[in-house]
Amino acid sequence: MRFKNTKGAFNLYAVTGTNTVAFGIDCSEKNMKKLLGFTVEKEYTNKEGQKVKVTSMGFKVFKERIENPVAGALYSTYDNPIQSFVWEDFGCYPSCEYIYNFTPLYDNPLNITRGKIFSITVETEPDWKDNDHSIFFNRGVASSQAYAVKFKNNNPDAEGEKAYKWLSRGLKEAIISFIEKTGNGDELFGCFYEFRHDQILQCLREAKDRGVKLHIIYDAKENKHLDSDTGRMIDSFPKTDNEDAIVNAGLSDENEVIKIFHPRKRNKSYISHNKFMVHVINSVPKRVWTGSTNISKGGIFGQTNVGHSIDDEIVAGKYLGYWKELKDDPESKTIKNFNEQLQKNIPKVKDIPVGVTCIFSPRKNLDMLRFYADLLDSADDCACITLAFGVHEYFASALSDNTLSNALTFMMLEKDDPDISDYIYKNNVIKAVGSYLKENTIYKWVRETNTLALGLNKHVMYVHTKFLLKDPLSKMPVVVTGSANFSEASLVSNDENTVIIKGNTRVADIYFTEFLRIFNHYYFRWVVRKMDEAGTLESENPAFLKPDDSWTEQYKTGKYKRKRVEIFTKMHV
Repeated sequence: MRFKNTKGAFNLYAVTGTNTVAFGIDCSEKNMKKLLGFTVEKEYTNKEGQKVKVTSMGFKVFKERIENPVAGALYSTYDNPIQSFVWEDFGCYPSCEYIYNFTPLYDNPLNITRGKIFSITVETEPDWKDNDHSIFFNRGVASSQAYAVKFKNNNPDAEGEKAYKWLSRGLKEAIISFIEKTGNGDELFGCFYEFRHDQILQCLREAKDRGVKLHIIYDAKENKHLDSDTGRMIDSFPKTDNEDAIVNAGLSDENEVIKIFHPRKRNKSYISHNKFMVHVINSVPKRVWTGSTNISKGGIFGQTNVGHSIDDEIVAGKYLGYWKELKDDPESKTIKNFNEQLQKNIPKVKDIPVGVTCIFSPRKNLDMLRFYADLLDSADDCACITLAFGVHEYFASALSDNTLSNALTFMMLEKDDPDISDYIYKNNVIKAVGSYLKENTIYKWVRETNTLALGLNKHVMYVHTKFLLKDPLSKMPVVVTGSANFSEASLVSNDENTVIIKGNTRVADIYFTEFLRIFNHYYFRWVVRKMDEAGTLESENPAFLKPDDSWTEQYKTGKYKRKRVEIFTKMHV
């Protein structure tokens, strides 16, 4: 949902997701003079019905006030303010009303003057919403000060269920909830790449026991093959792990295994990369679960992922038709013909219909990949994309001639990519790369870990989502999400599914606020990494606040950060 308060010297804009709220603050340059930042206070009613009023905390401090901050400690924004005109709160509950009070601070760190409070009341989105979209992001930031402080960078196995619950952030619980919605006589059709999380497979076993008819396709490719996305040789992965997990869950009854499971064995040079389920009631497909999340420990608790439930019979019917075509393990040519009959390529961005469009892979050519690059480049105000396996030349080419008149384009990468050059910001394209803070990287900030060190992921450690947003705060936003990376293999080789959602502001708001959460988390660490490599970290240590109004310079007319504020001031409410 979107909110604004434009009645005072500071105009305040807010966008809410389920667990996230993003803010934009607009003011004249006159009101920036001697501005040190903002104190933020939040009021709400907790689950026990108690009124709560808290002042937001942060890691940064004024060196003039606290010369030796405690490593990993949080400090109140009451006198160590937020120095930004865009800010996010990621500690919210779904379906909850919040009042945010912002107080501008002026003068200098040792003699602070407090300005007039300006406020806004917002409401977060529900996590589950019937007859609509329900969207769940995991935490995806094991590389964080929070995990280091809460769990001492320990393997979650050593910390127990509390660590896994924190990392899941409701994603595992949502997968289980989707399965538990099925009842006696219902059918559940699943199609998976990694299918090896014991608790979720046990949940499927319990569904079977209560009379749900299961139909599961899983990747069962044998022999070594080259993964086109990662460029590495894979030895019967995830076949062996999948089949071991099926046996462990008691789902491999010899009399029923043929009825339940349909191994995907053909076309060994690529992968069956889907991660979706279709719930069918009385022979009518009702809802779909899709997204980027593999049914694995690393997928749910490690790298950033999303699960997306769609209550729509037409969409569910298309997924079921695709599933039935995959069931008999078809050759590549056969499934390509079917997929393009089910949904033709979209010629131009203007041709996207309002609602949900399903795109299934493999396809005959790369026309849809070029379309996604055009879509990203067509934004008027803002575009966002997450890229787990590099930047395809179509995207690099589309963005190469961008100027300051183009929309801001945010790119969240798993690894740095030379095709987008070695910059952080250039010509309205802003890049962040998966990173973490190492020992003694930043003065008084604790060392962080990553999902490789935690034993959760081996290859993709940070960003595994595959989504694209065009003008997410407009009246007619476009969201692209699913299992398919924006890569050649995902279009013409792999089994994949993608949905293009146009005109649903609720979906766009949730994805946008979560993108900001992920992007800003890693952007800071990426900047620190680049400063460390350049040898400027000690002299320009970003762990301390500016002692004057110099931080506001980048928010003035014509500056890059000013454009970030304008994303909010131009939003459709």
